[in-house]
Amino acid sequence: MSAMKIDYRLRWLLADPGLPVPKPTKSFWQSSSHHNLEGIQSDALPEARDIVILGSGITGCSVAHWLLREDNGVSITILDARGICSGATGRNGGHIRCVAVQDYDRLSRKFGHDAAVKIVRFSLSHLESIALTARELGDNIFEEAEIREVQSVSAIMDEKKMVDMRSMLTRFNTAFPDLKGQWHICGPEEATKEYGVIGAAGALIGRSGAAWPYRLIIGIYNALLKKYHHRFSIEAYTQAIAIKRVQSQEYPYIVYTPRGCIKAKNVVHCTEGHVGHLLPRLRGIVFPRRGQMTVQTPGKGYPGLDGQRSWSFYFQNGFDYLSQNLRTGDVFLGGGEIGQSQHFQQLGEASDGHESILAKAHLVGIIPAVFKKDTASVRSWSQGLGIKSSWTGIMCTPIDGVPLVGKLPQEALDRLSGGNSGGEWISAGYNGYGMVNAWLCGKATAEMILQRDVSSWFPEQYLITPNRMEALNTLLASSVQSFETFRALL
Repeated sequence: MSAMKIDYRLRWLLADPGLPVPKPTKSFWQSSSHHNLEGIQSDALPEARDIVILGSGITGCSVAHWLLREDNGVSITILDARGICSGATGRNGGHIRCVAVQDYDRLSRKFGHDAAVKIVRFSLSHLESIALTARELGDNIFEEAEIREVQSVSAIMDEKKMVDMRSMLTRFNTAFPDLKGQWHICGPEEATKEYGVIGAAGALIGRSGAAWPYRLIIGIYNALLKKYHHRFSIEAYTQAIAIKRVQSQEYPYIVYTPRGCIKAKNVVHCTEGHVGHLLPRLRGIVFPRRGQMTVQTPGKGYPGLDGQRSWSFYFQNGFDYLSQNLRTGDVFLGGGEIGQSQHFQQLGEASDGHESILAKAHLVGIIPAVFKKDTASVRSWSQGLGIKSSWTGIMCTPIDGVPLVGKLPQEALDRLSGGNSGGEWISAGYNGYGMVNAWLCGKATAEMILQRDVSSWFPEQYLITPNRMEALNTLLASSVQSFETFRALL
């Protein structure tokens, strides 16, 4: 690769991600009957709020929910540059899936045993927490969001990766004796006989969750607006274009939008891949990454998948992920970043207004390639597949591999940092695993705004502290010296 191309790619990764594009690809998740909040706006913006949240996905929803629940007087407004939940949460794969075995291996090498255990348990607790909240706010939310536990099948299509997975599982079982047996490995014959996967070196079988994320968040918002309408509002198509710190004890921030400005005590950044737009010192420390999704319709004789499994297919360089709608049988299949060059092409890409043609082409052909075709029903299914919908979404990749959560220190800001009366906060950088990070990261952010201690359950490695910012800036500075070194970190 030429020096010119190397320089171009690094500039892109360090660039301003901008605001979400006004005309994104159309996500199938959002084509439901829940359009009542699509363009929601107040007649006029409130003059002042205790909390202004930027972004209306699962993180912003969580921050608002926990603050409203825990503080009887707090006032909140959520701003979104586009329609409600039109970003990453409304565009993902429908999984609530912690890759616990792989995560423990990676995190224990990076942070040690104790920290890795705490982070994995934190991620695993999301399905229960999300389901409990949905039920508390209304059984209709739980039912319409189709929240459920499913069996996780991770098909390993590479022999070396299979050897590594066996070692990972051994270490995982030692670290989590109470979870021993909840994940197990099967060989290639069982992978074919029991799960219908061909060409695999084996599979890791475990547990996971699934949901219709857009319906979940819209349902929660409807409940919050009904219960807290006097102190909670949501403003769609209202871009935050600038934030100014002013000399005021009561409202030290002004958030500027095309519809006017709002004074705020606290501003919470929940914009994932676009977070660097209003926080320029985070550019390169976190950056956007585009992912491709499809919905494929099985033929009349599809092979018995009943919506009770969550699938992943791990290749030598890349992986795909699949879930199935419990009621319709539609197959939701994403990924397609096979090979380092294809994966790297999506890094730094902040526009979900276009699709990745190569990834989409791979996803169109993957199901007949990995599922057995030895019965008439399977042949009918694989031959009858068709693309019902396809779209892209923007994730956020942190350079050190873990989310950034908490009160923004001066090192992360190009304006004066907050004091005791208020501040700027962040919860972002989930690296494609928002459904097992965002909800409880949002809760931790809300608790910290309320000046509560979260250390007993929240991973300290996620906190954005002055020391972490120093380490992140050092890592960034050393990484950009070499394109290959930078790519290896990702």
